[in-house]
Amino acid sequence: MSENVERPMFLQNAWYVAGFGSEIGTGEMRPIRILDCAILLLRRTDGSLAALVDRCPHRFAPLSLGHFDGVQVTCGYHGLGFDGNGACSQNPHGPTAGLKVQAWPVREHDGLIWVWPGEADAAEAVEPPRFAMLDEATAHVNHGYLHGRADYRLMIDNILDLSHIEFLHPALGTPEVRKAKIEVTTDGDVITVSRAMNGETLSEGLAHVYGAAGQKVDRTLTVAFNAPSNLVLTVRIEREQGRTGSQSLHLFTPETATSTHYFYTSSMWREDATREQFDAFAGALTRVFLNEDKPMIDAQQERIGNREIGELKPALLKIDKGAVLARRKLEQMIAREAEEHA
Repeated sequence: MSENVERPMFLQNAWYVAGFGSEIGTGEMRPIRILDCAILLLRRTDGSLAALVDRCPHRFAPLSLGHFDGVQVTCGYHGLGFDGNGACSQNPHGPTAGLKVQAWPVREHDGLIWVWPGEADAAEAVEPPRFAMLDEATAHVNHGYLHGRADYRLMIDNILDLSHIEFLHPALGTPEVRKAKIEVTTDGDVITVSRAMNGETLSEGLAHVYGAAGQKVDRTLTVAFNAPSNLVLTVRIEREQGRTGSQSLHLFTPETATSTHYFYTSSMWREDATREQFDAFAGALTRVFLNEDKPMIDAQQERIGNREIGELKPALLKIDKGAVLARRKLEQMIAREAEEHA
């Protein structure tokens, strides 16, 4: 288990996104903090990835301040070297036996780098999620990253409750989203929140993206929460010329108790949109979260401070059902994991 197993807000035995594979070239290393643990990602000369705790066992200097030659990372303080499995491969001062760095299981699928902070053996039985929307042969795809200064659960809440669109995103939202009936379903560890708007007039920007200018459309918004912190937002639109839609993937990886790595992708099937339409859609999503969602969520965290949101006894509205169920599911999974290792 990682050094932070005692933290009750993190599920350890799970896959978390640590980056996009295209951003780490051969022979490169990249430090990142995940679940409040400093990790070093390495791309070896054979193209494979490794993930080591970013801390030399000698005097705990960051290995990321050293050198990586594609096979061995060498500590910049006293020259100890370690391979991608964490075994000591060089000690200028004596034997290598007994010297090692903790390695995390790592996988690379669909252009995403996934790491497993918990028990390495447990990772063998669980594959990272796969997302068909990331197949660039059939869809326009883009991806990006934002850093949130907030608890990852606040960011999950934001995606699960789309009633905020009308108020926080006036250029995109319509009253129909707020007025629509909300349906919430649970299937194992997946919680789905959906709403349907019939006869909706889209905002000018969305009407352009979806090729529905001057039309009334039937729109369905569906958010699927996959524990511990991955969400898929699917938009389906019935318009005069047939169905269209889009998907966006929201991957929240806790950095610390009050900060989050937000990896996101957006996609539209090539048959549904031109590249120009898709670029407008993807750019709008990024601008909206950066300029509207992120400042609000960061400000929420500032008001909450280091307390659990439940301690403040928040007022609960009917629009909160999906977010409440997601938090409850997370709490159950984390509690079960803690009991198994008590």
